[in-house]
Amino acid sequence: MKKTIHKSVSGLLALGFIGSIMPTAIAAESDSPLDTVYVIASKNSNNEDALPGGLVNENAKLGILGKQSLMDIPYSEMSMTEKMLKKFDDPTQPLANVLLNNPSIRTSTTSPMYTDFSMRGINMNGNHMMLNGVPSLFYQFNGPITHYIDRIDITSGPNAAVNGVSMSNNGTNSGATPAPGTINIVTKRATDKPKVSYTQTFSGRSNLGEFIDIGRRFGNNNEWGVRVMGEYMTGELSLKGAEKNEKNIFLNLDRHGKTSFTNLFIGHFDLRVNEGQRWFTYGGNGTELPSAPDSNIPYDYKGTTKWMHGWMYTFNHEKQINKDVSWFTNIGHSLRSGNKYNSSSALSFDEKGNFLSSNVANAQNESGLNTYFQTGIRGNFETGAVKHQASIAIDRSWAKYWNDSNNGTRGTIGGNIYTGTIYSPNFAIPALRYAKLSWNEINTGVTIADSLSYGKWDVLLAASHKHENFQNKLRTGQDIKNDDWLPTFGVTYKPNNDIAIYASQTESLSRGAVVVNGSRIYDNAGDTLAPSTSKQREIGIKYNFENIFTTLAYFDIDTESLIDKELDNGLYHRVADGRGNYKGWEWTVNGQPADKWTVTGGLLYMNGKREKTNGGTADGKFINGAAKWSGVIGATYAPNEQWNIISRLNWVGEAFIDNSKSPTGATRIPSYAVLDLGVDYSTVISDVPVTFKAMVYNVTNRDYWIGRGSSTTFGLSMPRTFMLSATVEI
Repeated sequence: MKKTIHKSVSGLLALGFIGSIMPTAIAAESDSPLDTVYVIASKNSNNEDALPGGLVNENAKLGILGKQSLMDIPYSEMSMTEKMLKKFDDPTQPLANVLLNNPSIRTSTTSPMYTDFSMRGINMNGNHMMLNGVPSLFYQFNGPITHYIDRIDITSGPNAAVNGVSMSNNGTNSGATPAPGTINIVTKRATDKPKVSYTQTFSGRSNLGEFIDIGRRFGNNNEWGVRVMGEYMTGELSLKGAEKNEKNIFLNLDRHGKTSFTNLFIGHFDLRVNEGQRWFTYGGNGTELPSAPDSNIPYDYKGTTKWMHGWMYTFNHEKQINKDVSWFTNIGHSLRSGNKYNSSSALSFDEKGNFLSSNVANAQNESGLNTYFQTGIRGNFETGAVKHQASIAIDRSWAKYWNDSNNGTRGTIGGNIYTGTIYSPNFAIPALRYAKLSWNEINTGVTIADSLSYGKWDVLLAASHKHENFQNKLRTGQDIKNDDWLPTFGVTYKPNNDIAIYASQTESLSRGAVVVNGSRIYDNAGDTLAPSTSKQREIGIKYNFENIFTTLAYFDIDTESLIDKELDNGLYHRVADGRGNYKGWEWTVNGQPADKWTVTGGLLYMNGKREKTNGGTADGKFINGAAKWSGVIGATYAPNEQWNIISRLNWVGEAFIDNSKSPTGATRIPSYAVLDLGVDYSTVISDVPVTFKAMVYNVTNRDYWIGRGSSTTFGLSMPRTFMLSATVEI
């Protein structure tokens, strides 16, 4: 395994180096002089184009086409800034705690063991995020770490046709460009102003965190930049018994030449979470879930832990060949390894809250290796009165996954959701076993995109071709080879500079999921399900007036539905069952509606229905766990330059899950609203800038159930959480 890793890393670095000097040689032979400085990327923060208030940007990266104005992108798009993270983030909570400032995104769990969330009603997690334009480097457990994030670009809808398609599915069904959209994490880099900051945090019951952030530029015209970001965190969370221990160090090195930009991001991560697992299913006959218990109650088995560590890097290079043409490459690699001890099934309870069934202790050992390479050319040209921004790229990905789950003896579980769990003496976690190769995957893709402009009209045409080779090592005869075309088109009409009316259609392809045991145990674990496509049609209007940017969009998403059929022996059988259709309206608003006030948020209405189910038995039924209505409004008030008052209200409407025991065939998950409040204060002590922050999440200590998009499992809220921090700028 080590030999494979070393070969892939050294090989790709060599490709990156060779590629970086090739355009230089080409340019040297060109008749056109290259004394002109072509601005490819700024040495300053990626957030220099922030909208009034500084919480979101007015530009975002659109795949291989590069940086685009939000007004020109024919999708619903949101670009969160570092300031957004500083105002609303708690580093002990999953990144979804910040992402839910986008009204399409709802958290699926408060458990620190997972990064699960839903977007437009469809469940996603760390597998579905990109890092500096590179897919498949994150995982459900080890998602992005907030202290190295400069910007988060959120694109709604399946957009493989502009991002490239040869990413690994990481063992998940929906892949790196799933039906609801794409999330790209952009890392911090050194700014023109030197930076040395140290932050201490206190959160939960006893969790302490330390963060360093050092940045410098040097060389001629400050062409070189280096930024070092490190974290050490340990201690108990607000949930009794749950602990988060994290240590990591990351380096971002960039170079801004006269005609080129190069960025290397590399680092090591190590994350362990003890206890804190909280997944549930309902086995009672009620039409509504019993009232949520005290969220301080722990439910997982003593000794539950999950640990993951590894390395990752991204390499991005762009070289301007002349004023109209540039060459680019994006490379990424991640290696992760870890294990977990837990009860493998979600806890099932009846209408009185009594736990119903036995459970299985599980010891899982796993490793994952993902490598990605993309290169292409983008340029500008004209055909008569039509202006073109065109690009062509090829990409290739390599992925391997090693896993072994050793299930112990099935043991009984007693107790009640209102008093806690009681595990029988025979419930014991077995020993870890050596992880074996479960699957490997090699994908190759070609992507072509052209953004055409004519007067007040913009047209986006793009297509990707994907060749997929997936080998399931757990089941013979279940290898997959696919060749598929994924088209995308969009049109935008701008009657003036402040209004954009758009329509688009996008697609994505997902190879079939490998069924793996997790919160549920499957009788068909190891099987590969059939591949599927997802489509989205969207129309909308964007309005950018003075200090407010707002988008109103109607979307229609069609994607495959997966269901878990419960068997008599406590096992489940996972199968595809028809299609899921998600129709709805999404409204977002960002900016400064009044002096000293900044707002972010919006509203989502989504009507999810099942179609083409087996025998038509579930046609027209709701999508499990997906609420029709949800919304968020976040606001900051700055009475002066020193003080900021922070508030956020999240609301999620009722949702439903299938239940054959209920008279209606369904059980209702009640709606809930959560209020967060905080304040930060900036001052100078002995000529040293210091910022103090106090934040309270779930101010009212509301206990509530959390629906999980497209699933009958659900989570439980996190109790009221206090977070204090102090940042010193040296």
